[in-house]
Amino acid sequence: MDLRKAEDDTWRLAVGQAVEDTRLLAKLSLKEFADAVERDERQVARWIAGTERPQFDVLFAVEGFRQLLVIALARLAGNGVQIETTIRIRRRA
Repeated sequence: MDLRKAEDDTWRLAVGQAVEDTRLLAKLSLKEFADAVERDERQVARWIAGTERPQFDVLFAVEGFRQLLVIALARLAGNGVQIETTIRIRRRA
C-alpha cells in the first residue's frame, strides 16, 4: 500500500468530517446546508465522505458558516490548539 495515498485518504476523511461538523454546528439538514452553499446535496455528501475536495471558498462565502468552519478545522490541528468559547454581555448605560 502506498503510504502517501493512505495519508491523503486520512486527511480527506478528516476534512470531510470538518465539513460535516460545520453542518451539524449550524443545525442544518444536508439539503438545507447544500442549498445554503448553492450546491447539489450529492456533491456536499461527497465532500463529507472525503471522495471530493470541499470548495472552501464556497463554504466561506456563507457568513453564517465562517466561524463554525474555523472551529471545525481547528479541531483537526490537535494538540497545541485550544478552542475557547467566550460570551460577553455589554450593558448600555
